[in-house]
Amino acid sequence: MTNSARMSRVACLFLTTALCISLAPRARAAEEAAKPAADNQPSTVGEVVVTGSALPTTLDAVAVPVSTINAQAIAKGGVTSDVLEILRKNIPAFAGRSNAGSSNANNTNQNTAGGSQVQLRNLDTLVLVNGRRSAIDAIAGIGGKAFVNVSAIPPSAIERIEVLEDGSSAIYGSDAVGGVVNLILKSKYHGAEVGGRYGTADGDYSERSAYFIVGADIFKGVNLTVSGSTSRNSPLFQNRRSFSSPFFVNSAAIPGAVGLELLSPLLNSPSATNPTGTAATATSFATLNSGTYSLGTAKTIGATYDLSQFQTLLLRQAQDAVAANLTADLTDSGRLVAFGGVEYSHNKSFTQFLPRVQSVTVPAGAPFNPFTTAIGGVNFGDTAKPKQYFNDDESLRVTVGLKGDFGAFGRDWKWETAYVHSQDVLQQDIANLIYKPNLARAIAGGFDASGNAVAGGAYSKVFSGFSTSNPLVLQPALDPFARAAGLNPASLANLYGTEVINARSVLDSVDAKVTGNLFTLPGGDVGIAIGGSWRRESLSAHTDPNGFNTGPTAQLWIGGQFNDPFTKSRTIGAVFTEVRVPITSPSWNTPGFYALDLIGALRYEHYSDAGNSTVPKIGFRWQPLDPQFTLRGTFSKSFTAPTLFAEYGPTDTRLAGGAIIQQQAFPNLNLPSEPFQAEDGNNPNLKPAKATSYFLGFVFKPKAIPGLSLSVDYSAVNETGIAGGIGFANILVDVNNKGSASVFFNNLSKNNFVGQSGAVQFSNPGDVAAYVSGPNGVANALNLYAIDRFTNLGGVKVRSVNVNFEYVVTTDHYGEFALDTTAAIFASYKFQALPSQKFYEYAGTATNGGTGVQGTLPKYRFYTTFNWKIDNWALTVGNTYISSVQDLQTGGLTFETNHLAHPTTTFARPVKSYSSWDIQVSHEFGAGPVPYLKTWTLAAGVNNIGNVMPPLAPVAFTDNNADVATYSPIGRLVYVSAKAKF
Repeated sequence: MTNSARMSRVACLFLTTALCISLAPRARAAEEAAKPAADNQPSTVGEVVVTGSALPTTLDAVAVPVSTINAQAIAKGGVTSDVLEILRKNIPAFAGRSNAGSSNANNTNQNTAGGSQVQLRNLDTLVLVNGRRSAIDAIAGIGGKAFVNVSAIPPSAIERIEVLEDGSSAIYGSDAVGGVVNLILKSKYHGAEVGGRYGTADGDYSERSAYFIVGADIFKGVNLTVSGSTSRNSPLFQNRRSFSSPFFVNSAAIPGAVGLELLSPLLNSPSATNPTGTAATATSFATLNSGTYSLGTAKTIGATYDLSQFQTLLLRQAQDAVAANLTADLTDSGRLVAFGGVEYSHNKSFTQFLPRVQSVTVPAGAPFNPFTTAIGGVNFGDTAKPKQYFNDDESLRVTVGLKGDFGAFGRDWKWETAYVHSQDVLQQDIANLIYKPNLARAIAGGFDASGNAVAGGAYSKVFSGFSTSNPLVLQPALDPFARAAGLNPASLANLYGTEVINARSVLDSVDAKVTGNLFTLPGGDVGIAIGGSWRRESLSAHTDPNGFNTGPTAQLWIGGQFNDPFTKSRTIGAVFTEVRVPITSPSWNTPGFYALDLIGALRYEHYSDAGNSTVPKIGFRWQPLDPQFTLRGTFSKSFTAPTLFAEYGPTDTRLAGGAIIQQQAFPNLNLPSEPFQAEDGNNPNLKPAKATSYFLGFVFKPKAIPGLSLSVDYSAVNETGIAGGIGFANILVDVNNKGSASVFFNNLSKNNFVGQSGAVQFSNPGDVAAYVSGPNGVANALNLYAIDRFTNLGGVKVRSVNVNFEYVVTTDHYGEFALDTTAAIFASYKFQALPSQKFYEYAGTATNGGTGVQGTLPKYRFYTTFNWKIDNWALTVGNTYISSVQDLQTGGLTFETNHLAHPTTTFARPVKSYSSWDIQVSHEFGAGPVPYLKTWTLAAGVNNIGNVMPPLAPVAFTDNNADVATYSPIGRLVYVSAKAKF
């Protein structure tokens, strides 16, 4: 039976069951005969549109798990600087490497340009603002992560955050695989409020923010709410934390080293004690003056160069934002309402990497060469010029809409339509890159101070303005042997420059929806929602000419990003429907069927470039006896459309490193280093990744224990066809093993790339290995052409449990006590890199890089708070607990490396469990003598009282010894905050 046939059968069964049960004569008779007592009636709560359903319903009547974080919970948590950190703090299910933000400070393969990405259970998660989509971050235009930047929304503008922890593409479309995050902004506000916060921690780290919000009915039925905020946090450098400092690597590629010879720590340059240039006399290191260099190893040389002095653990960030929301009742009765909003934010961030170290060959006679011959392997770098990223990001979002009801059909029938324009514009400046055309010129010298050519002259002629089209200018020659203290700043004038990248992402969308009750069954009203949407997504980016990947000025920044100009757009049209059918009613008082609702949804989307997707969702909400116990579950299908960059972004054609053939593809052949021709990048034939989700859970609110609530939700998600790179070694091995039967047969050829003139493919097993072996192997490899583009490949299987426990006790004399615990349990997280590989288990492990896209996935993570409120005082004590994990390299407990033929077993290293405690005390004061002041509140708190640092995971996290996203490196943060209401 096909999937579509199965879905048709399920849909028919759903509707037939609903109608048969709802129309049953016994049920109708029971409704007439029995009138239950008032305390059996469900509580009356105003109907709203809750995330996860297109139908207005009561907050406690949804069939899916929706967690809400309101402004009060945000304040109590003590984390108010960034939405990502708020979500990670309050909802432990936001786990894994895909939750990247300010901690992504020295990891370019998770490039977010200072933005923050959120993903529930490390799965694709849709982010909405006021229930509608926003443009993705512009960094996607240069191959960065494709995500909606939640850090563009200031927490002070948020009324609440609704988090749907269930796949919901049938309601919202692409990306809602793991769930949905809906940021609801403040509106219909009356009055004014101002506030501020300051926090500080060891290591010169600080956070400071201020905000205002004001709202009023400017005309009858017209409310305008305006909010603004500013926030700043300082960078946290790696050398300010003991777990990441000092930080050494096993490498001799440091300034002052030539091969395995290290310059004496007493010298800044060999020129200080040796004649150089045309006066040089030494023919080898042994003939230099005694003590100039000493022979070492990669380990001993690397141990002299502390990398922690350069790198940041947390970005420096600054945000200024303003938002305005308007609602206008055009009929004075709520039957026609206009609404709209504008949100603007300006975000700046800074992060710092290691200084660029470049191996160069210094010609004989160069002004600072202490040898009589040319010398290679000289590691040049200026430690005073670390690589720096400056991100300047502006986000704008405008919404205009109308909503009302159909008077002729009754006020139960409502409609809503809106237009949204959203854009993100980024400029990324990458400073202290080396301009390649000037490096050899700067070293060579050969001119005197007047610009005359002189053998061994102490001046060089280099291109001005970082362009080979500009005139040559004279400057002092560069000493590539010197450490920073021995460099003449004038010799660096035209050597270090800044690559400038500009990118833009735009989303324009129109949506419309109608909701109402089709008819009334004995169980209640049958609700329906019907809607549609159209949106246009566009993405573009370009670097300065020296940062192009191809062309006459390509790749002239040493250490640059290298992207060709790119611009593309697409349109997406969608229609959807959702139906809620009440099978039984509380008024029947039927044992076992106190209340039973069935919910079904279906969505069809058409992409102008990636085809069509049709996804269903079926769910139920069942209260067997009374409202004390609710059982709920769903089955759904979801999808994630390929990104515009993955489909149409520029390709990268280059010479691939020789170690791929030598060490990864064919390690048993004992081959020399064999570089080959390589191309990777876009694939216009990409299809959406597809997911199937199952969810089952219950909510228990016993009357015998007022204030107690317990919910447990089990989720199972299977996703396939995730887009990613194949890996050149995988291509080489699979084609070698299977010949023309390989799924990657059209990715490898000789003489030219597949599809180009002269290309010859490898049809027989063993042909590739034979071609790169033997005396002509190196030459043959250079004639090998491999294509590794984005492809629909492997998948994930995630099994998880979320637990929420809350108990509130109110006393007459001692105030209100509340205990709240939220837990995320990863029963299993299995990842498959390629369709031909197995699924490997990552739950309870830490990985990073390679196929380790999972990051840290603890099996158990808890966030618990105890709250006490008496009179105008409030106390909150919080605890974050993360269970221990196993520190891996780039694979699972047993995993295949990035070649198919050679599975490898890696040995895990335990990473300690983590527990930190927070405390906050606040007091609300009366108005006092200040005019118009209603109340003001002062709060003080400490996050991470014990100053607990991230546990070490040096195998997985080779850049700073620990996962500073999962475990905050801030340590003990002391803060104060104040707010005043008028």
